[in-house]
Amino acid sequence: MHWHILGAGAIGLLWAAKLQNAGHQVTLILRTAEKLAQYNTTGCFQIINDDKTERFFTEAELADNNTPISYLLVTTKSFAVTGAFASVQHRLTNDTRVLLLHNGMGPQQQLTNENPDLEIWAGSTTDGAYFESPYHLVRAGIGETCIGRLSACGNDSLFQELQEVDEQLQQSADIHTVLWRKLAINCAINPLTALFNCRNGELLKYDDRRAAMAQICKEVEDVAKALGITLFNRKLMEQAWDVAELTSNNHSSMQQDVSHNRPTEIETITGYLCQMADQAGVATPANHLVLDAIRGLSPSAR
Repeated sequence: MHWHILGAGAIGLLWAAKLQNAGHQVTLILRTAEKLAQYNTTGCFQIINDDKTERFFTEAELADNNTPISYLLVTTKSFAVTGAFASVQHRLTNDTRVLLLHNGMGPQQQLTNENPDLEIWAGSTTDGAYFESPYHLVRAGIGETCIGRLSACGNDSLFQELQEVDEQLQQSADIHTVLWRKLAINCAINPLTALFNCRNGELLKYDDRRAAMAQICKEVEDVAKALGITLFNRKLMEQAWDVAELTSNNHSSMQQDVSHNRPTEIETITGYLCQMADQAGVATPANHLVLDAIRGLSPSAR
């Protein structure tokens, strides 16, 4: 298979490496001519894993290339998904398979509704990595990735084809619930780490932070219940607490974005939750409060 990857961030490059190691052809689609020129100075990216460095000599190009795309993996920031997808839409055919692997919710549903003839999958991952420098990636932890088909068209053979790429890969017949579970954890942790400018585990050390986290979790559970979505077999606060402890030394992506004055994914995380809450008539004052606060801390993604 020949995979094109939109989004040369941490997850995009991790998957580029996985695909290439499994024998697939990979092409990175970079955002600007400057990014492409920077990449072409070496023509490769590096991944450091347990003090071992691997180099991957992967092709790269811009979106305006006219080569047809058969398999498309989208790993951009969630606020950039629809624009990135539009930039390569002229290269897609009715046989193209698309896998969306990004935080938040909203873009997955929008693209599926707007492209009923495309086979579109979505996924959630707990893989971890961070950049030491441009195109130099450090593997922070091996996690699990779960994918599922969103579109009515197509079949489930893509999962079998990708199993050889990632032995941790799982398939869900209800990917919508999987995405909601990831959204719930992100709502509970990411905005608060950005507001308090702290690591994940530091949310658990102070009464006011734990109280804010508990209120957010209660509201998320209320919204999920109103929508008929089962999150976990225990309280969300307990689940989020465990995640914060397991990732205690990690900086959330939202905390990093705010600290570097970059656009955040707040609109597709807490913003999406608040939108669903408003439609369902469920009050979410704590989530609206952090939504407005993060909006005030970061530049607009639009």
